Amino acid sequence: MAYITTPRDTKVQGQVVVANDDGSGARAVAAGEFAAISPDGTKVAYQDYGNFSKPRKSKAAVVDLATGESAVLTGEECIGDLIWAPNSQLIACQTQSSNAKGYLSGNGLGLVSVPPSLAGVAGLEVKKYIPARGNAVDRSVSFSPDSANIAFGWRRYSDDEGATGVYVAPVATPSARKRVLARATNPVWGAPGIAASRLGKVRSDVTLEGRSFPMIDTVPTQVWIVQPDGTGARRVTNFRWRAQGFSAGLVVAAWSPAGTHIASTVGEVSCPAAQAGVANISVSTGSVQLPMSKTSMIPVAYSADGQRILVTDGCRGRRASIRVVSVTGSAQRTLVANAGVVSVSAGWNG
Repeated sequence: MAYITTPRDTKVQGQVVVANDDGSGARAVAAGEFAAISPDGTKVAYQDYGNFSKPRKSKAAVVDLATGESAVLTGEECIGDLIWAPNSQLIACQTQSSNAKGYLSGNGLGLVSVPPSLAGVAGLEVKKYIPARGNAVDRSVSFSPDSANIAFGWRRYSDDEGATGVYVAPVATPSARKRVLARATNPVWGAPGIAASRLGKVRSDVTLEGRSFPMIDTVPTQVWIVQPDGTGARRVTNFRWRAQGFSAGLVVAAWSPAGTHIASTVGEVSCPAAQAGVANISVSTGSVQLPMSKTSMIPVAYSADGQRILVTDGCRGRRASIRVVSVTGSAQRTLVANAGVVSVSAGWNG
């Protein structure tokens, strides 16, 4: 696994640490954020923001864990999460145009090829897949199991938020993208298909100076599954998330190895207040179990046997941790204290 330490001082960048499945054998490999380990466990990609008290352009990089060789990502600037393809040869990331800081003209999608060896490689070019200007690509991106196609949430920046849809395109031909599920986001690709969160508009009341005002928000609601060609779309869940006291519905995070369950969050993750839950969803019945509720934990992956869920709390400036919880909610244990933003290689079994 790879994770980020979470210093109490929010102006100090965390350390990129790699460890065994159970958190043992930890060693730091760089200073940075948003660590992402390759599926084959040989490399880690991360963001380097330098000293947070003196903001500068971020610098994404990839490091080879066996040799220590590293290469900086050049070309388009990657922001936030770095997503590996299953073959460990591609990384996808959100991008922004040079005048789009602050999301003024939307996000794009960039792709970078990663060679097996980083020896003698100074830079890895991030190429435009979808241009940043005029578009809005979600941070949620997922590759097909064979790494030949990519699913992503996308909309024209001129559209309203509810117009976000899930699209699929060949890695080699971004112009061949096809919308497979309307009004949806957070696609996660598994062997049974693409799971995503359907968006809906909900009303909430806001009290200001003693007066109540209605507000319409677009939020994730229920989990759907669709085939990569856009056929077979079906609703999986009928979860009464508002009746459970959550402000938003289910956000897909991971497939179980057998393809029988989906892990998701429910509600809105908030560091100051525990407002979210971790959900374990049966694909066949649509039943939603909450092994963790009223928490700020986010599900990351299932164990190889599908019986445990890895969860992480990435909040800076507070006590964060990486934990494991059984799918039934029992046997919670902490793998790593004072750490978050964890990713694991294929077959994690901590």
